[in-house]
Amino acid sequence: MTHKRLTLATLLLGAVTAGLAARSAPGFRAVLEPVQLTMSVLVPFFGVLAMTGPSHPGADHRRATRLLSALALAAGFALAGSLLAALATALTGGAWPLVPRTAWLVLAAVLVQLVAQLVGTACGLLSRRPLVAMAATIVIPMTVTAVLTVIAPGGAVRWLTPFGNARSLLTDAPTGTTFAALGVVVLLWCVLPNAALLAIHQRREAGRPVPAAARSDPGSANS
Repeated sequence: MTHKRLTLATLLLGAVTAGLAARSAPGFRAVLEPVQLTMSVLVPFFGVLAMTGPSHPGADHRRATRLLSALALAAGFALAGSLLAALATALTGGAWPLVPRTAWLVLAAVLVQLVAQLVGTACGLLSRRPLVAMAATIVIPMTVTAVLTVIAPGGAVRWLTPFGNARSLLTDAPTGTTFAALGVVVLLWCVLPNAALLAIHQRREAGRPVPAAARSDPGSANS
């Protein structure tokens, strides 16, 4: 799946969800939550594509650039989803929260998509096969969510899974607990897996011999 088609699919999914949500539960917050949650299913696919490109010695800088681009794209999708939710709310005459609450919801949407994207980059580093990695972005988080829902109902899902934390960010008013739970999820699902897998890839690439073409390149010797 190309970036263009995936972008179109993500925006179309957000638009359809916004229209359906605005009909059943008018109001910006009520529309924004399902829009961002559904878009967050496809957003990690971009992170997968960013990390499953060619791997060779000296690829660290390129991978870092792709990571930053993927995060910027995730923020863009969050803002696009917020705009779709606002448009659907306006067209259906739905209720609007106060300005500070609206601003927080938009910020929360950005945080949700950034976390989703970093789950995607981690899965892309975990598997070099894009389709397998894309499936992992759905199967792994939702399996953990389902297991925790059964064995530890209550707040565990909010503290330990991206999905539960996303619902909390898009539903509850921000408190110290909100940011603490977000920090735990970011550490467990974003920082630790990406850092560990990047370190593994760096060690593997450092141990690979430099191709003969690169060693004999006159430009590399003069630089």
